[in-house]
Amino acid sequence: MTPMLYTVADRSARIEVHPSTFDDRQAIYDILIGSGIFNQSDAECVDEMFLETWRAPMRDDRYRWLSCRWDGRTVGFACYGPESLTDRTWDLFWICVLPEARGRGVGRTLLTEAETQSRRAGGRLMVIYTSSAPKYAPARRLYESAGFTCVAVVPDYYAEGDHLNIYWKRL
Repeated sequence: MTPMLYTVADRSARIEVHPSTFDDRQAIYDILIGSGIFNQSDAECVDEMFLETWRAPMRDDRYRWLSCRWDGRTVGFACYGPESLTDRTWDLFWICVLPEARGRGVGRTLLTEAETQSRRAGGRLMVIYTSSAPKYAPARRLYESAGFTCVAVVPDYYAEGDHLNIYWKRL
């Protein structure tokens, strides 16, 4: 996949999305740490998933990664892929954008490209798991504005009072 260039309405910045390469590893880690949302254990989990992608020969069931550059700087990423033991169900595992790039179309562009690539690979629907914590409210608004529907809530999943919200969309 060649880099996709997007022009966002009323924005002068160029948003470029491309499949992540191994060289994006540090930027992805730094985005998580700099997000103000995720912590070091989250970043280490994502880093392990990232390394797993490149440890073995490429397979159809592996994680897929997108990196997003805004005005020449990597400011966001998404990790998505097919869900095991399903008929063409895809998950959006992670999406994260640095605070200074939020509200500028970066998250929407990453989500749209993850959907597009999943559809091209034969995906029929996408599922997203996210927290009900207030700091995740912008992510939930992004998903809903992109046509995802919250189809289930698992109370106290992440912690007492922090519920799992499961979003769904047909591709």
